[in-house]
This record gives sequence, structure tokens and C-alpha cells, in this order.
Amino acid sequence: MAVTTPPAQPPAAQPSGVHTVLSCVLVYGTLALVAGGIYSGLTWLTRALSGAEDPVAGLVAALIVGAIFRPVRLRLRRAVSRLLRVEHDPYRVADRLSRTLQEAVDPAEGLATAVVLIRQALRADGVAVEVNGGTVADGELGERPVETPLVWHGEPVGRLLSNGPAPAPDLLNVLAQHLAELAHAVRLTADLRRSREHILTTREEERRRLRRDLHDGLGPTLASLAMTVDEARLRLERDPEATEGLLIRVRDQMGTAIADVRDLVYGLRPPTLKNLGLADSLRSLANAPGPRVDIALAGPLDDVPPAVEVAAYRITQEALTNVRRHAQATTALVRAEVLRAETEGVEPTVTGGKSGGMAVAGEVRLSIADDGIGLPERVRGGVGLLSMRERAAETGGSCTIGPRPGGGTEVVARLPLGTEAR
Repeated sequence: MAVTTPPAQPPAAQPSGVHTVLSCVLVYGTLALVAGGIYSGLTWLTRALSGAEDPVAGLVAALIVGAIFRPVRLRLRRAVSRLLRVEHDPYRVADRLSRTLQEAVDPAEGLATAVVLIRQALRADGVAVEVNGGTVADGELGERPVETPLVWHGEPVGRLLSNGPAPAPDLLNVLAQHLAELAHAVRLTADLRRSREHILTTREEERRRLRRDLHDGLGPTLASLAMTVDEARLRLERDPEATEGLLIRVRDQMGTAIADVRDLVYGLRPPTLKNLGLADSLRSLANAPGPRVDIALAGPLDDVPPAVEVAAYRITQEALTNVRRHAQATTALVRAEVLRAETEGVEPTVTGGKSGGMAVAGEVRLSIADDGIGLPERVRGGVGLLSMRERAAETGGSCTIGPRPGGGTEVVARLPLGTEAR
């Protein structure tokens, strides 16, 4: 998100401590006049009606003044706040901010509007919000702005920067809470946009790969097959003996075409997943020549969503390929754990295993570790490493590749199950 400045708004009065003093003088001075006038009026009215001073009348007047003191003070404070454009009630500011944000087209526009409102509420020279690597600002921040972290459910999502007089702590806390939710929405929107772009790019790359395979592989094979059939048909009457060789060639070309089609289909989804399931498919990857590969599974993998199955299988396949080609390892261990929470608020557990601690509810945790030479000092992101990370990202998960304690390399992937497997 780039640095943006919201559209010009009606100018706010310049911040000054005089406004606070003047507000208090107007509120409590007017309140004293109103309370004194009411008390005097009531006592005078009582004396006029009874014709003599009544001590009870003074007590009744004092009680009436006490009863209306707070409502009158609140009304006077609101009137003075509108007059001086100063807001003392943080919840009124939050309510006005919420109502304004409801009219915003998207979170980014809402954030720009919120910055303007917060600057006016804080009576600051400048206010800015940093979120998702970008800044939305209104006014001048100066050299040393006051920084307030924006925290959403314990996770830092941005910063509120302001330049001006120190705001009331309760007002700042309320505004920071509302801004944290808005900053989180901006981050989610940006992540969703990036995810959509990544999906579109991945889909286009997959289409390009299929088009290339069809054009360069299966297409020429089928064209050659048609030409051979035509040649055999023409020679059938003139030279029947030569037809047998052409038919043999047709049979070979048909076998090649069938293999090409099978490769295209297997590229979309490995057939072992359909025939064996994820658990046995992972075990089948350990049977290839090379270092010994042990498989450790915790929890049933039967109800894992298809997208997660393919991602787990491909990540394991790519990781074991790297182990056999580059790691110079003697052994490798593949672990797959299913972690999920049965009830909201209950600590997640590993199905069929031990407690999973504070792991994300509903995920497959996959690790492939070896005892090889480990990663070089400067790791170049090759096709294989990039492919593993992209496979995990497509499911909304993550994949990290790093050194294993004690030597070797470890690939750790966390693949969310989502609602499909619950």
C-alpha cells in the first residue's frame, strides 16, 4: 500500500491547551449560573407562595439542583464541544468513527477517512497509520511523532503516529482498538488480493504447461499417427506386406500417445492418491533407490481435503528427490501429523498422538528431515524449493526449509485442513 493522503477536509482548529481550559471555563461557569439560577428561582417561588422562609424549601431546591446537575453538565459539555470542535467523550468519537467507516467502499478508503477523523479528534498537527508496509497520513508528523502500537488479538498489525499535544489515554486506547480492527481488515484485503493474483498466475502457468505439452508432445504424436494410418491405407492394395510394418509403427505411436495422456493426467493429480490414499502414497515414496526413508504418521489421514493431499504428496516427493540427489544422506524421516481442536476454545491435540500444544487447529504438519551435508551458506531458490513453498501457499499454509539440529536439512510444511475436513 503506497503512501496516500486523504482528500482535503474542512480545516480543524489548531491544537492548543487554551481550548481545554476554555472548554472547562464555559462548561462549569455556565453550569454554576444555571444551578444558581434554578436554586434561587425555586427558593424565591417558595417564599412568594408561602409568604415566609421555609427551611424545607431550601432543601428541596438543593435536591432538585443536584438531580439535574449531571444531565445539564453533559448537555453543556456537548454544546461547548460542538462550538469549539473538541470531543471529550472517547465513545462518541468511536461511534462517529464507526458510522463513517460503514460508508467506506473498502478498508483502504475507510483507513484514509479514519486518519482524518482521528486527527480532528486528537487535535493533532498530523496523524499517520502504518500498516502492511504502507502509510496513510494526514497533516505533518514532524520529526518525533508519538507512536502507539495497533494490536489485534495479541498480534501487532500496525502503528498509529501522531504529532501534537498528548491526548487523553482513554481516548487514545479506544481509537487504537478501532484502528487495529481496521488495520487488520486492510491487511486481510491485501493478502486476499495477493492470493488471488497468485492463484491467477498459477492457473495461467498450469494452462501454459498443458498447452505446451499438448502442442509439443501429444499433438505431433497424434498427427504422426494419422499420417501413418493414411500411408497404411494407401499401401494396403498395392503392397499388403508393407502394411504390417506400418501397423506396428501405429501401435507404437498409440502407446506413446497413451503415455503422454497418462503423464498429463498424473500431472494434475497423482494416481497413487486415488488408489492408495495419502498415508500409503507417502509410504510408496520411501521405496525408491537411495538412502533409507522412514515414515511416521500420527493420526488418520483419510479425511484430508484433496488439495491438501496433493500438496503434502508433492512436497514430500520434491523433498525426497532433493535428499537423494543432493543431500548425500544415509537416512531420512518423513513425519505427518494431523492436528485439530474438537471444540472451540479447547487446546488442539494430535489425533492418535500426544498433545500438539498451541498449534493451529485443523492442519497437517509435515516434516522431511535427513542426516546429510545440510544446506550451503548461500541457498539459491531453485525450482524445487520454490515449488514446495508454492504448494503450501496454495492451501493457505507455509513451508520452511532450514538446517536440522544435529546436522542435515529439514523441510517443515503446515497445511490447514479448513472446514472441509472438520
